[in-house]
Amino acid sequence: MMDAGRELERDAELTELVRAAHAAGATQAVLIPAAAVEVDERVRLKCQVPLCANYGRRLLCPPNLPPVAVVREIVRRYREALLLTVRTPLTGSEAEKRRAAHAAALRLHRAVNAVERAALPHFPLAAGFIGGECWLCEECVGPGGTCRHPFEARPAMEGMGMDVVALCRKAGVPLKFPVEDEVTWVGLVLVR
Repeated sequence: MMDAGRELERDAELTELVRAAHAAGATQAVLIPAAAVEVDERVRLKCQVPLCANYGRRLLCPPNLPPVAVVREIVRRYREALLLTVRTPLTGSEAEKRRAAHAAALRLHRAVNAVERAALPHFPLAAGFIGGECWLCEECVGPGGTCRHPFEARPAMEGMGMDVVALCRKAGVPLKFPVEDEVTWVGLVLVR
């Protein structure tokens, strides 16, 4: 059993992770119980029905990820997580909107990586996930290839079967679909 002094130290370490998320460009960083992360086969099914263009083509998209039952067991072993968002307005031409959405996705990627790095000294089993597909390369090397960014690339929460919409609802993080004038990218770092 952890003593009260050590628990306070852990709380300070978690607060530091929230600061690291903001410093890396996250719009919002919310500490949540890991039990709030629902892992559901139906989320993974959405990668296949309707068929996502990335299915089977990217290293960190299904079917190249652990089975949903394994992910569920992994998440169950964590107690706390940090939910990150990056929001950006979408204005201008369609090309400008795509560039803004891409830049925001990369900002989320950097924030997830920064939080995971900051967590490692105190929480060595911290694991980060992004929303949507990996955007680090213009074209993924695909199955059988070697990732060009193995220390930065992270799998999508959705591809792992994590219900992002339900999680955001539980955490009080608003999401709006379809995306119109603002995009919100969501990431997660399982901490301890």
